[in-house]
Amino acid sequence: MFNIKIIVGKGKNIIPYKRAIIKALLDQNLSQVHIAKKLELSQCAIQNTTMHTNKFVMLENAPRTRRNRDTTKRIDGISRRQCEDNHRLTARYMHNEMKAYPECSLSNWKARVEFTREHLTWSTADWTKVVFSDESKFNRFESDGKKYVRRCLGEEFMPKCTIPTIKHGGGSMMVWAVFNRNGPGPLHIVEGIMDSTFYVKILEDNLLPYARSQRLGRNWIFQQDIDPKHSSNATKRCLHRKEITKMEWPSQSRDLNLIENLWNGAEKEVQGQKPSNIKELEVVIKKAWPQISVQRCAGFVDYSSTLCRS
Repeated sequence: MFNIKIIVGKGKNIIPYKRAIIKALLDQNLSQVHIAKKLELSQCAIQNTTMHTNKFVMLENAPRTRRNRDTTKRIDGISRRQCEDNHRLTARYMHNEMKAYPECSLSNWKARVEFTREHLTWSTADWTKVVFSDESKFNRFESDGKKYVRRCLGEEFMPKCTIPTIKHGGGSMMVWAVFNRNGPGPLHIVEGIMDSTFYVKILEDNLLPYARSQRLGRNWIFQQDIDPKHSSNATKRCLHRKEITKMEWPSQSRDLNLIENLWNGAEKEVQGQKPSNIKELEVVIKKAWPQISVQRCAGFVDYSSTLCRS
C-alpha cells in the first residue's frame, strides 16, 4: 500500500507528511530497519520520528524556544530613524544612546539610588536653586579615522552619504558652562589644560557673578561632577571660602546631569554651521549657547523629579 519513494533533502526536521507515512507503517508493525530501507531514510530518522510522535502526540515540528529580543519594535523604529537622519552613526554610538543606565559598580549604584531618594520629593522651587555645570569638547570637524555610512541602494553619491575632508585636519575646543531653570549662564573657553588652579579661577570669574545676577540668594546649590579637579583640595577651599553649597553628586551619573541635553543641542548647532577654522568655531559656540531658550532650560529642570522617579 505504501510503496512510496521519498527523497529526503537537507534539513534538520522531517516534514509532517513524511512523519504521517512513518507512523502508518509503524502501526502496521513494520520494523524500523524495514521502514528506513523502504523510505530511503536513516534508521536514526525513524527513531527520532517515533520519539517525536510519542512525546508530542503530533506530527508537526515541536515549538522551539526563541532567544529573547534585546530590543523592542519601538527601539527598532528609533534606530532606523537615527540612521536615516545621520547615515554615519556607528552601532556603538546607537548602543550607548539606547542604554538606560551607565555601567557602574555596586557602590556607585547604591549612591545613585540614595541620591534619587533624597531628591525625589524636591519641588520645582528646590530645583530652581540648583546651578548645573559641566565641561564639553566641541569638534570643528569629525574625528579622524575610518568612517562607515549606512545607505540604501543608489545613495552612494548623495551628499549625506559622502564624507568631505578638510586640509590640515579639523581641531577642537573645550568649554565650561553653567545653567539653571532661568536659562543658560556664562560660557568660558578653556585654553590649554584645565587643572584645579584654572578651575578655581573659572569659578571665581564666572560662577559667583552669575549667581549674584540671578539673585539666587544664599541658599543656592552648585552641581558639578566628581572630576579630580572638581574634588581637589583647592576647589574645596574655594567653595568653603565663598560659602557655596555643593550638591553631593554620585559617580558615573552622567545621565542625571541635565546640562548634557543642552550640550547635545549646541553640538548640533555647531555642526550645522560648519565653522572653517578654530576662531570661527569659538564664535559659533559663543553664539549658539546663549540662544538656548529659557523654556528649554526650564523644561529640563522640571523633568528632574521624573528622572529621579525613573
